[in-house]
Amino acid sequence: MTPLRRVLPNLRALGTLIVPVLLLVGAACGGDDPAPAPTSAPTGVAAAATEGVGEPAAEVGKLSGTIAIAGSSTVFPISEAVAEEFKKAYPDVRVNVASTGTGSGFKAVCAGETQVSDASRPVKQSELDTCAENGIELIEIPVAFDALSVVKNQDNDWVSCLSVGDLATIFGPEAQGTVTSWDQVREGFPDQGLRLYGPTPASGTFDYFTEAVMGESGAHRGDLDLSTEEDPLIAQGVNGTQGGIGYFGLAYLAQYRTLVSPVAIENPDTGECVEPSSETVENGSYQPLARPIFIYVRSDLLDTRPELDAFVRFYLQNATDLVPQVGYVALPQTAYQWGLGQVELRATGSVFMEVAPGTPIETVLGRLN
Repeated sequence: MTPLRRVLPNLRALGTLIVPVLLLVGAACGGDDPAPAPTSAPTGVAAAATEGVGEPAAEVGKLSGTIAIAGSSTVFPISEAVAEEFKKAYPDVRVNVASTGTGSGFKAVCAGETQVSDASRPVKQSELDTCAENGIELIEIPVAFDALSVVKNQDNDWVSCLSVGDLATIFGPEAQGTVTSWDQVREGFPDQGLRLYGPTPASGTFDYFTEAVMGESGAHRGDLDLSTEEDPLIAQGVNGTQGGIGYFGLAYLAQYRTLVSPVAIENPDTGECVEPSSETVENGSYQPLARPIFIYVRSDLLDTRPELDAFVRFYLQNATDLVPQVGYVALPQTAYQWGLGQVELRATGSVFMEVAPGTPIETVLGRLN
């Protein structure tokens, strides 16, 4: 199967096209032959970039309560940073952020245990169905771009760049129990044992990696030396053995750069070897492991939980500054304004769930017509 490229990385196009696309939504309502809405498209979507969107939900310091967030370890640093800043403005609101994995985060929010789910992949239809069975609907909000980063031991002097095919040779399900040495990956590599570290199957990073590399969600060997939701343990594992290799989000690469080294990935379109960085994500050259990351918010609580409404607005109003501080790539301001519009309209469902690999983000938003 052809490797998937579920990447929506053209940030310049995103910044210039979100607002025109949303304006077309309103125009399409009066047309003679409007395009049908896609399955699971958000409800209530209209020209979201309207005046007044993003106004503070409450006076600073006048709210109280507890907000529970769980999910992706990749998104965790962003939500934690937002929570810390929000606490300064609303000291009587407690925000608890847990790193449990994307799949576990959706289970928690659909069970009513949390109000926000951090996700490093789009929601699945089965997860939306579970939420619906419990009377819960979610608003999908992209918050940043990430570069899923492959890392190696710092004493590894034979690998500088790997292709998608190399990654499939190392991590694919057919490799389980058979591909155990670097000389089996590529001719010229040494007879050095492979030691593998990565996230669990509950992780959105795991899901995205398997789709982008193997062409199928969940297609992954099951005999890793360590499979964990704790990204620091992945870094420590790779650091501990010369044959170590693993993968996690860009923010953790920046945090553990003294322990591990990045591996450049061969762009399938250009043949260029490209290292993960904010710059290569922003210019679109880091393919196919760049990805959007999300938060999902319970829409049914926004009208009755003013502290939750205030937190989500605060998140989007401050993401431009906070996202780069924790090591990810901020979206253009127009994208956050679009997200605020989704909150204002209580627009539930998913735009990103069934997007074909490699689809530009402007085309994704055009599905709202």
